[in-house]
Amino acid sequence: MVATWRALVIPVIGKAKFPAESARAQIRAIEAHGKQIGKRKVVEITLLDRELSLPDGETRAVLDTGVPILGPYYGVVSAVFEGDGFRAAFVRGLLTSFQMMSGSEYPQKVFPSVEDAAKWTFGQALPLGFIVANPGEIAEAVSIVRNLAIERGVLSMAAANIATT
Repeated sequence: MVATWRALVIPVIGKAKFPAESARAQIRAIEAHGKQIGKRKVVEITLLDRELSLPDGETRAVLDTGVPILGPYYGVVSAVFEGDGFRAAFVRGLLTSFQMMSGSEYPQKVFPSVEDAAKWTFGQALPLGFIVANPGEIAEAVSIVRNLAIERGVLSMAAANIATT
């Protein structure tokens, strides 16, 4: 699932197996959005399910091929892996390590909540020309997508429990 709002793109990675064709579709959608918005202008906040499965080799290969395609469009990228405890902290740490090793030219960060991601993204996105009044607008857009993903069964009920607490 991928949603867009202004320069913001919100990919959603659910708990179900992430097939290679779904990864290709996300890459195509984000690339099309990037072409409309312009190079170094896309703002991304990825929502990751708490029960996320690791992608298989074919899907990882597709995702790897997407990096040089999408990289020129990104201005800032963040991810949200909600939750408390060791597993959530471990997954966020792992994702942060991958981001650091990627050597990308745009800032990247992983967050435990949509609100935290929205605050950081707001500060990073304003210099890119992203027009938004405050971090709350970003958080609201992402929360709408998260709730829709829960309704459609893309994100698990674990995300719903976090969203309502």
